[in-house]
Amino acid sequence: MNRTLSVSKTYFEDVKRVQNEIWQDIDVRDKIVIDVGVGESTKKLIELGARVVVVENDPQRIKELNVPIIICDFLNFPFQTRIADIVVFYFTLHEINPNFHASALSIASKIAPQVIIVEPFPHGCPAYEEFAWIWKNAMQSIGRFEEYKPLNYWETILKKVGFKIISRKIVNWKVNIPSDVLEDIVRVTIEDWKKKGVSEIWIDTLQKFLEKKPKMKWSDIAVIVGLFL
Repeated sequence: MNRTLSVSKTYFEDVKRVQNEIWQDIDVRDKIVIDVGVGESTKKLIELGARVVVVENDPQRIKELNVPIIICDFLNFPFQTRIADIVVFYFTLHEINPNFHASALSIASKIAPQVIIVEPFPHGCPAYEEFAWIWKNAMQSIGRFEEYKPLNYWETILKKVGFKIISRKIVNWKVNIPSDVLEDIVRVTIEDWKKKGVSEIWIDTLQKFLEKKPKMKWSDIAVIVGLFL
């Protein structure tokens, strides 16, 4: 096996390990789970035996998944009664205006007694921090948010709206992203940014970042489980 294939294999093994560590000790089997925003969490929850309902404001994103969908912005969720067992925010809260983080979690408390937050932790190698800075500014250029927060920030808000923290952990990446994988990520990202109208300044900045051939690991991941009192 050549070195490139060996490095890629190690990286994808780390992807699997990270996913397993995120969901380790979290029981969702046969539970009704509201997944806020479709993505890799949706497929994982289905794999773990959850009865998944997706909240998504873009129905095109779930056309390949056979799950119920509530089409709305979560901040305008149409139900205010207990309709689920768990609400999952998997890499979605940082895309919400921080002024409304407490509101989102308060809404969650009304529709399920338990909440799971999985968020990038703003800590990593210098290359990752530069990458995250570029991404944040790119989103700001089109009026969107990319606001990474530390674990204690989410704990504070959960407690403020009435949740008790029943578990918390940080999941670390151990392997750098292979150059070919990062190149693919950047290529797809730039295509998406152009469709969304991201400023050319940040597209060019991201391209120059890639040209430096950075050695980059993904950010650590904060996982917090709260139970509404």
